[in-house]
Amino acid sequence: MTGFEIALGAVGRESERVGAHGGEYEAALRRLWERGNGVSSWADDGLFGGIVAAYAECAQVSLAALNGVSGEIGHTGEAMAGVVANTRAVEAANAENARRVTWA
Repeated sequence: MTGFEIALGAVGRESERVGAHGGEYEAALRRLWERGNGVSSWADDGLFGGIVAAYAECAQVSLAALNGVSGEIGHTGEAMAGVVANTRAVEAANAENARRVTWA
């Protein structure tokens, strides 16, 4: 034991869950984008124009940043699945190479 063991079954299951969370996160953000910036409900009479504009800009910048997080969640799930596949391939290659070794 080296301390670097991977529970491949658990990582494989969790990669699917993380990927699903990425999709759910993306759908939630899409609903927020569709709502708009929410300032129309303020019934601005011009008095709060500067505040309304700043709020709308902050909302758009925040959603754009969160959109990047959505992609990272999905990529993390894909990368976890890649770890499982790569580890299994390496273990299979190591087992095959160990069978080929002739001990003197």
